[in-house]
Amino acid sequence: MHLIAVQGLRGGCGTTSIVAGLTSALAILHQPVLAIDLCPSNILSLHFGLPFDEPADWTARDLPSPARKIVAFRQRERVSVLPFGRHPTQGYDPQCAVDLLEHALRQLTPSSGTFVLLNIPPHLNLLSRLDQRPDIHWLHVLEADPACHILLNYQLYDNQPLPRNHHWLINRLQPSRKLSHDLLELWRLALGQLLVPCVIHEDEAVREALARKQLLGESAPHCLAMRDFLALANWCVNTVASP
Repeated sequence: MHLIAVQGLRGGCGTTSIVAGLTSALAILHQPVLAIDLCPSNILSLHFGLPFDEPADWTARDLPSPARKIVAFRQRERVSVLPFGRHPTQGYDPQCAVDLLEHALRQLTPSSGTFVLLNIPPHLNLLSRLDQRPDIHWLHVLEADPACHILLNYQLYDNQPLPRNHHWLINRLQPSRKLSHDLLELWRLALGQLLVPCVIHEDEAVREALARKQLLGESAPHCLAMRDFLALANWCVNTVASP
């Protein structure tokens, strides 16, 4: 099992779209994928075509009870999703998120070659708990804007040396903007190999895919962002699955 935690440096960085797009790209590369949503907004499931009112509530407080069974939704061959559900306020304790996640993984028993992608909201601090797992890798999502630059510098200041299982991914890049280009160069110097070498460009097709309730590889298989996600998926296979 290849466990990848995807989390934005701040809200609005497009983490959920990253998880959905990477899932689609890994499936195209014939890699089994399980996407798990830890965001109460419950948007990830819509990328997979699930109904808006799907009542799944795997994050309920009494979930660790052996009587509670967890079932992931199979979107198609090699692709499954575990949505957060539409009952985020009924018993969900963010402090128990890691225990709930461990319980879910024990029940779902993903195969050794499965990519398990975690969609983690920016306010949920699971770093210290998840970093205890030897198989965890982090993708920190950021946009090329001043707010993310400030937050990144906080991270760099508080974490020296930088852990080797943490990487940073730039989303919604617009190369025509001079500020974006300048920040990209600064981050390459600051992060080195910890900056994912491929970026996800700004592409309206990503929003259109969610509007259609489809994964990007189905909605717009030849768009710019899908090519970016395929590059990211190849990077994951070469870096995460074959460290």
